[in-house]
Amino acid sequence: PGSGRSHLLRGTLAAAQARDRPVSFIEGNQLGEELAPLPGSLIIIDDVDLLSATAQITLFRTFNAARLVGLALLLAGSAPPLQLTQTLREDLRTRIGNALIYEVRTLGDAEKAAALRSHAEGRSMRIDDALIDYLLHHGRRDLPSLLTTLDALDRASLEQRRPATLPLLREILQTSTNPNGIDNEPDSV
Repeated sequence: PGSGRSHLLRGTLAAAQARDRPVSFIEGNQLGEELAPLPGSLIIIDDVDLLSATAQITLFRTFNAARLVGLALLLAGSAPPLQLTQTLREDLRTRIGNALIYEVRTLGDAEKAAALRSHAEGRSMRIDDALIDYLLHHGRRDLPSLLTTLDALDRASLEQRRPATLPLLREILQTSTNPNGIDNEPDSV
């Protein structure tokens, strides 16, 4: 969780749609008995480890038909195929395991800081390292929340005609908590 797998899949979906390629995005727990993709299309399935027994048969059949009709499959799961012995049928698990596999890891603080700096630069926003350090230590830990907070800081800075400072960041973080001062959602690690 929090590694960005779903984000990457949705980015691929958007890129395929921008190129007018037929594409289907399916959550693992939503796949059923039928999957009738157009020839040459891209099938994206998130959370293959959540496939029902029926959905696993459907995906296995899709794998078998893929070469015949020119399908591309992009799958994501909570673990590598070798570790999905308890959740996937053996024939499907080995079929997935024979595909090209990438491991997507969660970002460490240094990578999150670099992503925040890059995002700030993309918005022509001046931000110093102390703000990034404070945000990493006092904000929610997942990158989407960190980026949302940075965007809110940028908006507040522009609206109030104030530089992005630590006091302004504290105000932004304060408004993202409920009246009791407790985060609405727990930090993700």
